[in-house]
Amino acid sequence: MSQHLHSVAASPLNVTAAILAGGRGERLGGADKGLVRLAGVPLYRRVQAALERQAGAILIVANRHLDEYADSGLTVVSDPWPDFRGPLAGMFAALEASRTDWLLTAPCDAARLPGDLLARLRRAVDTGGARAAYAVADGDAQYVCSLLRRDLAAALHEALDAGERAPRRWLADIGAVSADFTDAEPTPVWSINTPAELEAAEQYLSSSGESCHG
Repeated sequence: MSQHLHSVAASPLNVTAAILAGGRGERLGGADKGLVRLAGVPLYRRVQAALERQAGAILIVANRHLDEYADSGLTVVSDPWPDFRGPLAGMFAALEASRTDWLLTAPCDAARLPGDLLARLRRAVDTGGARAAYAVADGDAQYVCSLLRRDLAAALHEALDAGERAPRRWLADIGAVSADFTDAEPTPVWSINTPAELEAAEQYLSSSGESCHG
């Protein structure tokens, strides 16, 4: 990777953050997960608060309740396909809507994100000379927490048209590198997929005395 690409990656002003809220929420009874409340705050608002300090612009990818997300004041875009192709489709929509060289993505149910999410992903990209990086913690990959070069949009569109739906496989295909978050403090809450996980997160954040914005 050229020194130019290194330098643009270093500035949050050249990063757009995307909150991916376009899923079906099937394991939460079909709920729109971004609007599910944790400690009285919609999950997507917690993600927004974490990303505001790490990017020059934030947008939301949503396929339902667009007006409610628009109330945030953020730009809202939707997947270009109507058949719920998963997080890769959300990543593509965000890449298409972005006007910066880099895109930082996170799922709408990431109740607590590291304050150095961008910094660690950027370091991995720089060290590996890659166009993409994703988070790993305790051996578990968090593929939707990623940093992507905007020029990956065409390759991602091609993969989606060919039937690819798994972020893991696509990121491997493009040579993405991993960034370790095992020692991140406080411990991140990367996703909430079930009512039990929502309850556990509520208890965990309450016991830590965390404010509503994380």
